[in-house]
Amino acid sequence: MKKLLAILAGVVATVTLLTFAGCSVEFNPDKNISIIARDRSSGTREAFDKVVTDGTQKLQYKDENGDTVYLTSSTAEEQDSTGVVKSKVQSDPQAIGYISFGSVDDTVKVVKVEGVAPSKATVLDGTYKIQRPFVIMTNKETKMTERAADFVKYLESSLVKEDCEKHGVIFLEDAKLRANEGEAAIPVGTYTKLEKLPDGEKIVIRGSTSMKEVIMEAAASYAKLYNVKADDLFDVELKGSSKGTKAVKEDTKGNTIGLSSAAVKDEKVRSFNICYDAVAVIVNKKNTLVENLTLKQLFEIYTAKITKFTEIK
Repeated sequence: MKKLLAILAGVVATVTLLTFAGCSVEFNPDKNISIIARDRSSGTREAFDKVVTDGTQKLQYKDENGDTVYLTSSTAEEQDSTGVVKSKVQSDPQAIGYISFGSVDDTVKVVKVEGVAPSKATVLDGTYKIQRPFVIMTNKETKMTERAADFVKYLESSLVKEDCEKHGVIFLEDAKLRANEGEAAIPVGTYTKLEKLPDGEKIVIRGSTSMKEVIMEAAASYAKLYNVKADDLFDVELKGSSKGTKAVKEDTKGNTIGLSSAAVKDEKVRSFNICYDAVAVIVNKKNTLVENLTLKQLFEIYTAKITKFTEIK
């Protein structure tokens, strides 16, 4: 009898769990929005925050003392990588987030911003507003190792175009766009394979998680030129753009390359823009209500002035 009761209890618990789970995965526009954001070290967060506005304020700005002010609601879940944001939105019908357009796949739904979908054309003509450069950084004051310098030459060349575009980002061929605004143009270089791969320590790569696919593709292509494994050449750890800038500034060996998914201006850092990327706003595929959002609506969602999708007017 006890055994039968235990079995029945298990069945009831399973049915209850399945019923609850079934309810929890349905989209309900009257439920609270799950706000998914990147952490403050993220270049994706910076690019998003500095564009999204209600017309008077942006989600991120400098106050009169030069301190950064963040207006994203404390109810937002801050995540430390592109992959986690995408996974959260994929699994939660009430969620909204933002990721690199190059990382978008069919597990999530992309929302138009101001009536414009992200694409190569809309990024280059400026009609898609939330965009940013992918930046390669090195230390200005530390002489690079021969091996690291050679890889940078590869990254500066047209050979990396395929590595970029394979992952949905836009390789920059315009020399002016490759430089920071107001600085000297940086033309696309040429790369000539050396007779022998330079000796030395591994090339250290730190920074933006959004640039993972691009830099890993480039590293693999470079390693293939010399018939070696990328893992034997590179030490890659990506934990956010600000970590990349910090690693470059602290580089004393000359073997560190930083990645940033936001513009970089620092007197200790040499940088160039390798490609452009859109920051795509994403929702769950079960969200049948939201197809387009204005910058003001995004601001109000991320500051929790809009808490339900039905409140979007």
